[in-house]
Amino acid sequence: MGLTRIESLGFSKEKPYVMLKKSDKELVGNDRFEGFCIDLLKELASILGFSYVIQPVQDEKYGFQDDKGQWNGMIKELMEHRADLAVAPLTITYMREKAIDFSKPFLNTGISILYRRPNSTNSGFFSFLDPMTPDIWIYILLAYLGVSCVLFVIARFSPYEWYDAHPCNPGSDVVENNFTLLNSFWFGVGSLMQQDKTEIQSKYFSLLLEDGKLSRIANETKIT
Repeated sequence: MGLTRIESLGFSKEKPYVMLKKSDKELVGNDRFEGFCIDLLKELASILGFSYVIQPVQDEKYGFQDDKGQWNGMIKELMEHRADLAVAPLTITYMREKAIDFSKPFLNTGISILYRRPNSTNSGFFSFLDPMTPDIWIYILLAYLGVSCVLFVIARFSPYEWYDAHPCNPGSDVVENNFTLLNSFWFGVGSLMQQDKTEIQSKYFSLLLEDGKLSRIANETKIT
């Protein structure tokens, strides 16, 4: 390869990439260090056939550019030729690529967002009420009761909602009203659930207006 010796090699200590080796004996030279980057360097030296001397970075920094454009750390030692090669988990950035050359990365990591795992909740009988607060459900119930009562009262006063209970008997004076209190509440349920109301239909125009109001409330509170 034409590369037989690297006089110095800069690095910064960071587990598990580069670490000081723990030993009962006093270690010197390259034997003082271990880690992923050290193993990678040994493998490269074995394949390419070069020797090297490991020297820690003096300021123990990877390399950043200050406001004056001056570099520090490993980048500075490479630019000033105090090191021929730097081995570390060094992030490749645009500014660093303008100052030094990088090899192909040996590790790719992505940016992630960490968040707390939500507490698991058991589904109960009233779990369908969870999408909205209790106040909203109370307002919906009050609106339902109020509109149903208004329908009942208007149907009592409207002559169009009374019909002959015995149409086969022309002399009968008995009249009935579809909008009893129970039917008024059922009519409101049908409007909220947006179901067909063929059994109970309003004839009076004011009842149609109230029916439209209730349907509008159902559309505004519909959960999609």
